[in-house]
Amino acid sequence: MGGVAHIHAALVTHGLGGATHDVGALILDHVAVPFGAAAGLVDVSFAVARGQRLAVVGPSGAGKTTLLRAVSGLAPVTGGRIVVDGRDVTALRPEQRDVVYMHQTPVLFEHLTVLENVAFPLRIRRVPDSEVRARVAAALTAVQLGGLERRAPHALSGGQRHRVALARAITARPAVLLLDEPLSGLDPALRDDVREAIVSAQAEFNPAIVFVTHDVDDAGILADEVAVLLDGGIAQRDKPVALFAYPTSLAVARLLGVYQMLPGRVRDGTTVECALGNIVLEPALPPDSRAVVAFRAEALRIVPSDENACAVIARVAAVRHRAHGSSLVVQLEN
Repeated sequence: MGGVAHIHAALVTHGLGGATHDVGALILDHVAVPFGAAAGLVDVSFAVARGQRLAVVGPSGAGKTTLLRAVSGLAPVTGGRIVVDGRDVTALRPEQRDVVYMHQTPVLFEHLTVLENVAFPLRIRRVPDSEVRARVAAALTAVQLGGLERRAPHALSGGQRHRVALARAITARPAVLLLDEPLSGLDPALRDDVREAIVSAQAEFNPAIVFVTHDVDDAGILADEVAVLLDGGIAQRDKPVALFAYPTSLAVARLLGVYQMLPGRVRDGTTVECALGNIVLEPALPPDSRAVVAFRAEALRIVPSDENACAVIARVAAVRHRAHGSSLVVQLEN
């Protein structure tokens, strides 16, 4: 089976995200967090406003969970400052920060009902019982679990357990809610339930949400903006549509995993030669330097071999079928 490939490419440069904003429920200002004796996170700056959802993505070991732990007060900060609702909390204990951190695997108290699980943060703060019940009811309604107050945790589905944990996290109505891999390990239907619960809970109580994930699809669906954590700092921060369309470095493009990549060589400064032919460069690069051409799979299309004289001949090596469409693996002539 043969075919030809067409590529339509546009190169756009723009500024990196990640600078500290003037306002925000959460501001990280040049924060440094060690990884034991190693440097770890060395210069992390960003701001998240109330009602905004920021996803942090990065390779394993980049420090995503460490970043959340630092914001919550569970990991030491050796530089910079953390500000929550205008208050510098860098040196404060976790319970003083107006920040709630929901771990990757939510743990419920099996001997308590759903109501008492959700009420737990309020009980330890000695909130009056009438207010506890009202706030628990509001939190359970926000995560679509109204009517399950008396149910035991063992009688809940996996998605319901996640939503109970989320309700417990928001019942204290924190300024900042931190979620560590909130959709990890859930099947597609449960992921949708928990994702909707996060959006509903935020609409009700309006915290700033920062969540970490290894799944760039989850980041794109749930986040208002995505921050890419690489080499101890924020390599790029942008809205999902801009990030996926215009990664600002090869490292970011590789992490996103949505780009095809081919080695090439710059010929006259304005074109790069690769297996797909000659690609026009903008801006120019030094002649005879090495380059990598990165493009999304949908930039290619199969057409009849006589449709375009500039066609590249390729052999279809495999067909991969997925729930949301199929893809072809093609082998270029050279």
